Amino acid sequence: MGFEELLRHVGHNGKFQILSMLTLTFLNLLSSPHDFMENFTAAIPAHHCYVHLLDNPKSAANITINLTADALLRVSIPVGPNQKPEQCRRFRQTQWQLLDSNVSAMNNTELETEPCLDGWTYDQSVFTSTIVTEWDLVCDSQSFRYFAQTISMTGYLMGTTVNGIFSDRFGRKPLLVTGCLAYGILGTCCAFAPIFSVYCILRFLMSACISAIQNNTILLLLEGTSSTWHPAVVTVFGLSWSVGQALFAGLAYVFRDWHMLQLALILPYFIISLFICWIPESVRWLITTGKTERALRELQKIAYINGKKDAAESLTTEVLRSKLRKNLNVTSKHFRVKEIIINPTVRKVVLSASILTFSSLFSSYGLLLDIQTLGKDMFLTQFLLGLIDLPSKLLTFFIIRHINRRPSVAFSLLLLGSSILITIFVFEEMHILRLIIILLGKASFSTFTSLFLVFGSELSPTILRPNYPGRLSQLLLHCHFSKAPTCRDFRVWSN
Repeated sequence: MGFEELLRHVGHNGKFQILSMLTLTFLNLLSSPHDFMENFTAAIPAHHCYVHLLDNPKSAANITINLTADALLRVSIPVGPNQKPEQCRRFRQTQWQLLDSNVSAMNNTELETEPCLDGWTYDQSVFTSTIVTEWDLVCDSQSFRYFAQTISMTGYLMGTTVNGIFSDRFGRKPLLVTGCLAYGILGTCCAFAPIFSVYCILRFLMSACISAIQNNTILLLLEGTSSTWHPAVVTVFGLSWSVGQALFAGLAYVFRDWHMLQLALILPYFIISLFICWIPESVRWLITTGKTERALRELQKIAYINGKKDAAESLTTEVLRSKLRKNLNVTSKHFRVKEIIINPTVRKVVLSASILTFSSLFSSYGLLLDIQTLGKDMFLTQFLLGLIDLPSKLLTFFIIRHINRRPSVAFSLLLLGSSILITIFVFEEMHILRLIIILLGKASFSTFTSLFLVFGSELSPTILRPNYPGRLSQLLLHCHFSKAPTCRDFRVWSN
């Protein structure tokens, strides 16, 4: 009797599997906004240099009493090439002559200007507070915004590496519970970070924790269910991710202050960590690592939850060892990094996985981490980016069951690359057309991630899944992933 038959013996589609899926998919829903949180917490509102006359008109009430805000802005802030007020320069002296409509604006470039020596004034009509407004990450400091995102993504590198080692040694469940508690504590501290450097360090550690949460969540789901249910599990898991992104748009719409938005996303982790405590450890991992007595207790617990008391009472350590002798023999083999890397099959899988993940995530996240450029309404754009995933994930369920993996992955990548390439030739003023094309690319990206999740899991044996090649390919994945914000930073300097 293999593990699949043993799982059927204690119940492979019972109450336990349903409760586990509900708990873990809800956790996945909570973790989905992490990557895109800074689209709102680090949004760049409209801004201009602080001008004493403009932003504190009471000090010159006799002069400005009959002047509108637009008039005061015209005499204080020069007009840029886009015919809008400059965001990073101001007139050295107030240019009252510009109030005269007969004075040509062509000579504005000849007037003396200076940097924003007294800070900036921000438009609070959309966001009352962001990290940009709190630490003035605009103009010459705008690159620090992308630096914060790069630091956050780099946290995945550490998280993926450490997660693979500790998940293989201590199990999936302890790392998942610890990750949830640590993420909640670090996120709460991040909401009250006093300086920008502390914020970056906390975001780095939060990304390391969220990596452990996401990796062990899917491992517990896949290793706790029969392979016949894997297509449905992956589909539901992907749908929860998409629903989380769509709901995040509504949450960001309600909480316009980045501190409140941060806390609203973090506090549920303290509650969900309590529910995860009742979920048994991965029986596959326990058997693979030779912990048969504990595996027996977990199997009996699953059988009792599924209402199969007879099956639970019939299981003993001797029976379990005799029926899974082949699996226990595998645990005597200890793999070293060198032996795995020089293995031609594993090396081929790792290189192929890294190329695929680089081509998809490097380009996709470069766009999705800066949705201010995709449309006028950020909240609607974020909602649509999550909503478009729902039909694509349902389509993925059909593809996984009836179509081969490799042609499906290749076609989804081709469609993703085509949609991104087409946007280069679409004018920025055509917001609706650009958004439609990006939504098509996002749907293709969602299809690819679900397909590759199943494909990569099928290519990786259980004992290597937390480290090699599964986690090694994810390590390369997040290495490319962390470069996307940095490449967008080049655009800031080029402008």
